[in-house]
Amino acid sequence: MSEPSSSPPAAAVSPDSAASLHSTASLDSAASLDSAASLHSAAEAAIWDHLVAGTRTVVVDSPPGAGKSTLVRDLALRLVASGADVPVVVQTNDQADDLVAALVRRHPAFEVGRLHASGWEAPASFLRRGVRFSGKLDDLAGCRIIVATAAKWSFSSGRTFELGIIDEAYQMSAANLVRVGDLFDRLLLVGDPGQLSPFTVADEHAVRTLSGWPLSTAAGVVLRHHPATPVVPLPVSWRLAAHTAPVVSSSFYVRPFRSGTGPGARTLSVPSSAHPVLEMAATTGWGLLELPAAYRPRTDPEMVSALVGLARELSTADVTAADERRERPLRPADVAIGVAHTDQRDHVRAALDRAGLTDVVVDTANRLQGRQFEITLVWHPLSGRRDPSAFHLETGRLCVLASRHRQACVVVSRGGVESQLHDFPADEPVWLGTDPPAIDGWAANLAFLDHLTAFRVPHS
Repeated sequence: MSEPSSSPPAAAVSPDSAASLHSTASLDSAASLDSAASLHSAAEAAIWDHLVAGTRTVVVDSPPGAGKSTLVRDLALRLVASGADVPVVVQTNDQADDLVAALVRRHPAFEVGRLHASGWEAPASFLRRGVRFSGKLDDLAGCRIIVATAAKWSFSSGRTFELGIIDEAYQMSAANLVRVGDLFDRLLLVGDPGQLSPFTVADEHAVRTLSGWPLSTAAGVVLRHHPATPVVPLPVSWRLAAHTAPVVSSSFYVRPFRSGTGPGARTLSVPSSAHPVLEMAATTGWGLLELPAAYRPRTDPEMVSALVGLARELSTADVTAADERRERPLRPADVAIGVAHTDQRDHVRAALDRAGLTDVVVDTANRLQGRQFEITLVWHPLSGRRDPSAFHLETGRLCVLASRHRQACVVVSRGGVESQLHDFPADEPVWLGTDPPAIDGWAANLAFLDHLTAFRVPHS
């Protein structure tokens, strides 16, 4: 063995140099943030210009974590300041309550009304802050902003508005839009085209011969019948990191977007003894843990075991997450497991509880929409199947599962998914009265899997 060299190794960096490198990285990150903020501000300005000009319909396309809710809140407050009364249409009671809470925190001087159906209970914070709420629209006269679900707006009449805002317009169906459309002279529709579209568990074929499909998205039907509608894309995702956003953007979106953070702004540190796929994810933001190819029941016990094992390691090992604001230990509540089916969720939930991991979140893509975590573990929808179905090829399902994370995403799957896709190309019929999807689910699955190939780790 040769004697050790007296000079420092090439990789060694002096304290002064380390400080200089850190300063340079910080400057690059700050410059990137400034650039992202400028792009976002320019998009907001374009939207406001359309509203001021009286454009009849405007669609805002937003990638995951681009600040849709913040945009809706800010535009509503700005419209009120300009003298308008603003109705906001949301899709769920939780979305309505969250928006109202954010509005009254931001500007308590404006009266905000919560229009609700029977059976709804006001959160305690509404009572403390004096939020007005009622089941009748007339009772909220004088409220400058009124928030309600699409279902509730459809039963409200006797008053019309010059401009209405629809939040999550790609989750709202054309049928619901028809029910509320006559309340508004103009519409601003804000939504994420990569999210899950409206769906039904009933047999679609009985009504697919209609010239208009009632489960088309609200945004889609507006663009189809008003082709001159301007579409303003939000160009920045503040959730996805610089090293993870390109995969989601190129796989699931027609209009590309970038991350709001710069390279190296978010880092994940795992112990050297961590599972190789976690080391891969900590380095690249992505990991693909591939179990041996096999046909298995939908609730594949080995998949459950693999997912829970990774969740246990993330929850108990010395894992640290750092972002543009701070560095802190990873908590179990920072980890989520995303699945396609409720029975898969139930099996994983039971296994997590047995392992004492009660704070780790597990749910279906439908229920994870709108939520974010530091790390997500994804049960690939096509894992262990004999053939891909339309349900499992739904672009929005995989997009939601792959875009809930701020730091890293690990996909767990049986091998053979790529061969399965090539052996069973998409054969869904093209229906009259509907437009083909902007992103084909079969192609999106192949594109995403192609990206993940570089991050594949075989199961040992």
